[in-house]
Amino acid sequence: MATDDLLAPSSALSTPSTPQPRDGQTFDNTGYCVLSLDGGGVRGLSTLYILDSIINGINNERREAGLRPRKPCEIFDLIGGTSTGGLIAIMLGHLEMTVGECIEAYIKLMQQVFEKKVNRSFKGVGLFGTVQARFSSKALADAISQVIKSRGISLDEKFENGNKPRCRVFVCTKYQKTNVVTRLRNYRVRTSSDRGPTILEAALATTAAPTYFEGVAIEGSTYVDGALGANNPTIQVEEEATDLWSESDGQIQPLIKCFISIGTGEPGLGSVSDKGFRKLIETLKKEATETEKTTEQWLGRWRQHVERNRCFRFNVIHGLENVRLEEYKERDVIQSTTDTYLQSRGTQTNVRKCVENLRMKECTYRANCRLHAAIVGRSNGECKPTPFTVSGKSNPTRNFGAYPKRKRAT
Repeated sequence: MATDDLLAPSSALSTPSTPQPRDGQTFDNTGYCVLSLDGGGVRGLSTLYILDSIINGINNERREAGLRPRKPCEIFDLIGGTSTGGLIAIMLGHLEMTVGECIEAYIKLMQQVFEKKVNRSFKGVGLFGTVQARFSSKALADAISQVIKSRGISLDEKFENGNKPRCRVFVCTKYQKTNVVTRLRNYRVRTSSDRGPTILEAALATTAAPTYFEGVAIEGSTYVDGALGANNPTIQVEEEATDLWSESDGQIQPLIKCFISIGTGEPGLGSVSDKGFRKLIETLKKEATETEKTTEQWLGRWRQHVERNRCFRFNVIHGLENVRLEEYKERDVIQSTTDTYLQSRGTQTNVRKCVENLRMKECTYRANCRLHAAIVGRSNGECKPTPFTVSGKSNPTRNFGAYPKRKRAT
């Protein structure tokens, strides 16, 4: 089978019907919510802490209203990520973890993977121009395998298993030979095959950063992470959403209720620890420049959504520049720096606006509405959101973005 049949281009996506509001519902209930997650090694913890603030804002109000908390997979219709952002997308969207569960698993995984280097005298390129891996690809595979098995899922299970996913997830990766960015999806496309990648293979393909890990072989082709070309995957998320829900006219913006992009902090040259890494330094510079350019272009295209509090970019600007991609021991720095960012007035305002947008979203478990209805006490089997009130009055000024105190990572 050709690789292109395994990883179909975005234009080959099936086109589900546009969400139609039911009686008493509006666009705020049924519009699509999408999430884009940047790559960034251990700094992916910053992404999770930011998302934790947003989801906690939603769930604090739900608890007060007597409703069960929601997970990201119940809020977002589509999650796309690159590199460690792709791994997080799989953990949250496909494995259906809470953010807290994901943080705990992510910290453990990073320690297992980056605790030991394979080659302490690593110089980047070995004999005959071959790129050496600094860390054990087996350790990465073992760590991700543990996460998958902890969810009661077989390592042989396909990423796209023929069932309609509760939350659509895709990850960016690249063909090693051609350097072309492609996507692995957990939802069916017209050319989908039963021979597609497993969950483990998809996770490895998006995290196989050159010089850090070996490439991943899937159906005769080798894949590496898509950081250079799609480290900020907002363009890819936009394209996927368009092909999913607006293929006929390409007008996706009117259908998007909330578009969130979360970064991993601004990288600096401190992200490179070894001397003599000229090529790697140049690559990281390109990634940083490309990420910034992609963000500017994306915000420009979605300017009206930004003005209407339907489009948000969260990214720690200062403090993470010297945290190297593999420095898992710097998690306290990542946490405290992200806390400071989240406690700033501007960020709290944006988190509050983001929560206000997301809190009225209808549960994405549309296929299981009756189960959800039983959980939240609905008698008619419909997943309709409940307006949040305090003492009988709406409370739009509540500080939804107040960042919860967390125990220091151990």
